[in-house]
Amino acid sequence: MNKNLKVGVIGFGQMGQIHAGIYNKLPGVDLVAVCEFNDERRAEAEKEYGCQTYKNYKDLLENPEIDAVSIVLPDNMHREAVEIAVANKKHILLEKPLAKELADGEAMYEILKDYDKVFSLGFLLRFDPRFNMIKQRLDAGELGDIIHMYCRRNSPIVGPRRYIGASDLSMHVMIHDIDYVNWFMGCKPVKVFAKARSVLLKEYGMDDVIYALVTYENGAVACLEACWVLPENSPTIIDDKVELVGTKGVAYVDACDNGVRFVTGSGVLYPDSRHWYNCNGAPSGDLSEEIMAFIGNILSGTKSIITPEDALNTLRVVDAIERSIAEGKEVSL
Repeated sequence: MNKNLKVGVIGFGQMGQIHAGIYNKLPGVDLVAVCEFNDERRAEAEKEYGCQTYKNYKDLLENPEIDAVSIVLPDNMHREAVEIAVANKKHILLEKPLAKELADGEAMYEILKDYDKVFSLGFLLRFDPRFNMIKQRLDAGELGDIIHMYCRRNSPIVGPRRYIGASDLSMHVMIHDIDYVNWFMGCKPVKVFAKARSVLLKEYGMDDVIYALVTYENGAVACLEACWVLPENSPTIIDDKVELVGTKGVAYVDACDNGVRFVTGSGVLYPDSRHWYNCNGAPSGDLSEEIMAFIGNILSGTKSIITPEDALNTLRVVDAIERSIAEGKEVSL
């Protein structure tokens, strides 16, 4: 009988806790370690999972018994953690983005492009059936060549208030759309023009809304909209839409209401039924599919559908968006 895969989670914040919960439910996987700098959360992890806990992720990564890790740290801490993980030959699932700065992302790409272990980046929409079905139909030629796309991803202001100083709209929200648009296009983005406005988040130096027009090598254009200052009492945590127009057909995604709605004395609610909802006592949804795919890649000796080049290309578009906003003109990648 094969031994179970031993996994550690680095970072036990909101997303790290979900990663840990998913690993804990998977057959053939042992959640053996959690790293968390915060003493209270670290104690919670030890109590909930009975696993070894660390305050310093270097100590976790140097444990030779650990096969694979989820790195769920702030964006500006990704490079060092990945470098140490690679040096210790761990399979790596890194929450997006690749890095906060393009220079760090480029340096990481150099050590990951020929890495002989599994590396994947947390673009969970690749595992959302809606977006995956579009990719399947594009590959089958049913929609023809892409003429243009429109993508929208809006959410309430409670989100950015958690990320003050740690991330921004293009990198935390719009990057999801950048990834699947790159995936759909099958060629590189070449030019970006973007505009932003900051009102409600101005005191924190963060954008309220961004519009970006991205041009690809094949001539197709994608218009991306992202806003994260909807009212706190918005009935949905994510209001997202996609329209893809091809030479043979059109594809639409409208996932705002998630297929379920509750109306009570406290208001109307469209709860998450896509990404990491709880089902039968464990997290399920796109994130669970993403982590199961990561484990599947390790066990089968295959590579992730999300490559280091994919990870870097999304960061290049984010960098171009920020440069375009700053310079007030179209920029090249």
